[in-house]
Amino acid sequence: MGPEQKRQEMEQALRRAGYRITGQRKAIVDYLVSTLEHPGAYKIFEEVKKVQPRLSLATVYNTLQVLTMNGLIKMLTFREDNRYEANLSFHINLICTSCGKIQDFEAGTHMSPEEVREEMGFEVMTYRMEYHGLCSECKAKADQKEEDKKLSSSGLSPRRECQGG
Repeated sequence: MGPEQKRQEMEQALRRAGYRITGQRKAIVDYLVSTLEHPGAYKIFEEVKKVQPRLSLATVYNTLQVLTMNGLIKMLTFREDNRYEANLSFHINLICTSCGKIQDFEAGTHMSPEEVREEMGFEVMTYRMEYHGLCSECKAKADQKEEDKKLSSSGLSPRRECQGG
């Protein structure tokens, strides 16, 4: 489903729930459809407030609730903050345990909830695929720290960028 079709479905769900499509709600929908991030409500509030200065946090929460209840976005529940995503295709969320960044990894194989029901008689209510680890940036930082630690414990000074000369 393309971004425009997704946008239209979200706006229809808001209308069905009794909400008018105000500039603020449209901006929230636009942000969700356009971002590859998995933002929390406050991050959405901060970003959309740049284009809709009168936006309230309550409007963000209410909009997210309607979109989640209608299955148009997924809420990823975490201990510290819920995060949201509009990508409903099957994918694995790669979650960095250091910086908290979440990336989508499009997986090759998938058994749909319908296939599970037919094959196993199990009614899937929700599912979530996640891998937890270090993103490439945090992994590079960790590797550099480890290298510096090895060098300093062996009596050598850590590698530094050449200052020119």
